[in-house]
Amino acid sequence: MSDYTRPTIHLRSGLDEQIRSRGNRSTVISRDLERLYILYRRALTSVKLTTEEACLIVDVLNGSMMDANTARMLWANIADAVSMNGLGKKWSVDGPALVEKLRSLSDIQAMAVIDAAERFWQGPYREADIYDAAEECFMV
Repeated sequence: MSDYTRPTIHLRSGLDEQIRSRGNRSTVISRDLERLYILYRRALTSVKLTTEEACLIVDVLNGSMMDANTARMLWANIADAVSMNGLGKKWSVDGPALVEKLRSLSDIQAMAVIDAAERFWQGPYREADIYDAAEECFMV
């Protein structure tokens, strides 16, 4: 029995060419995703969020679509939510301090935070206690 599955995937225009330039499509996709997820885990552990900060981020990013080009603006999304929706008070978080923490993140750290929130909303976590689920997804 193999450790591999054979999913069907759809790639954005131009991405297939980038993958093929690196070798066998299946090997490259599998290898690069594994690398990316390892980098996300490493980056996420360096962010040092509290459970409440992670919950606030999950709250803000519910249904949000961010990519590598918009990830650097994560702090601005959080700043808007804190100032306009009072989410700092809701989650007992110092909103301006969280915004500054997020503003100082590298691109990979911001993507790791976004990935953690996406995993929260895609996984079984939303059925669990939000604090426990946020701690698991954000590695708090």
